[in-house]
Amino acid sequence: MKLAVSGKGGVGKTTFASLMIRSLNAEGKRVLAIDADPAIGLATSLGLPVRKTVDDIRNDLIRDVQSGLPVDYREILNRLDYDVLEALSEERNLAFLAIGRPETEGCYCQVNDLLKEIIGGLSQNFDVVIIDGEAGIEQVNRRVMEAVSHLILVSYASQKGIHVCRTIQRVAAAV
Repeated sequence: MKLAVSGKGGVGKTTFASLMIRSLNAEGKRVLAIDADPAIGLATSLGLPVRKTVDDIRNDLIRDVQSGLPVDYREILNRLDYDVLEALSEERNLAFLAIGRPETEGCYCQVNDLLKEIIGGLSQNFDVVIIDGEAGIEQVNRRVMEAVSHLILVSYASQKGIHVCRTIQRVAAAV
């Protein structure tokens, strides 16, 4: 089962995701928790360290390629697998991975694409995957959560919050 928690900013998505993760983990489920919010609040909520983020992995790879190091495609894939496993924080039946925050301006599309591939590869090893998404529709629109079986929309009782949830629901249905 792959769950994603999404909605307007500041409505309690991270708290909700953290409670679900702790509850499922207490039941003995192997849980992969992914903090897809660049603010990395889920790590704090779960009390887990952030060793390395997906953005760190991406930036390291870019630096190496730009420095002229000869690399072939298989070597890059093997390195990415190793780096992702090294970035996981693990405790009992819980593994945690953070997307991170880009240090430069510009599109976050490449990190979201990498996150989508990582979710696809890692999720096979867990009973449940819970993604704490960033606020708004960007990750849903970029199809980061295309393999998600359940989209949980969180809001408070305001017109704006409910409107954001309806927009996310509409976009998710279209992808």
